[in-house]
Formats: sequence, C-alpha cells, structure tokens
Amino acid sequence: MSRAGVRTDDDLLTVDVAEVVAAALRTADPARQLLIGAAVPAAVQVARAGGQPASVRFLAEVVRRGGIAFAAGLPEPMPTAGQTEVVRPWLVVAHGDDQLFAGWLDAVAAIIEARLSRP
Repeated sequence: MSRAGVRTDDDLLTVDVAEVVAAALRTADPARQLLIGAAVPAAVQVARAGGQPASVRFLAEVVRRGGIAFAAGLPEPMPTAGQTEVVRPWLVVAHGDDQLFAGWLDAVAAIIEARLSRP
C-alpha cells in the first residue's frame, strides 16, 4: 500500500473480489459492503482485462433478467476469455438477491467509466 490507507491499482489487483463478494453477501447490509469492499477492486481488475463499462452493464442486465445462476452458467459471460476469467469467480460465489448483485455490477461499470473519462 502506498500512502497511509491509499491503495494503488496494483494493490487493488491483489484483492480477492470473489472472497469479498461472498463475505459481503453474508452481512446485514450486503449492498453497502459490496460497494465499500469490492466495487473498486472489481472495476480495476475487469478494466485491466480490457473490460468496458457497456460489457459489465450488459452482464448486470443478464443477471437482472436471468439471475446470477443463469449468468454463471454462460460459457462466456463477458466478451473475451480473459474478462470472463475475472468475473466468473464473482458469479460463482454470488447468491441471493439478483437485483442487488446486478446493481453492484452497474456500480462497477460506473467506476470503470469514471476512471476511463479522467485525464
């Protein structure tokens, strides 16, 4: 970790997002925990694999309409194998509220978009 409490992209690449997702979904306030603990590392990791906000939003819509289990069962839920390798563990450990998880994916997409738009 660089400066006190500040995490670099390299630090965020080491976060086990699937583990954070699984832990967050076991808490009393999973939406908050997903956003605090997993959204930024997830955005950095999928963006580093070449993922675009539109692809993550599309996956969110698949989850919203078909459910987490359906999305997890897709052969390639993201456009490339490398991107799928990043997100598949999240889909495998996620359970419960499809809408909550889809909303989290939308937040991940928004973070990627914000990071891409900065100078």
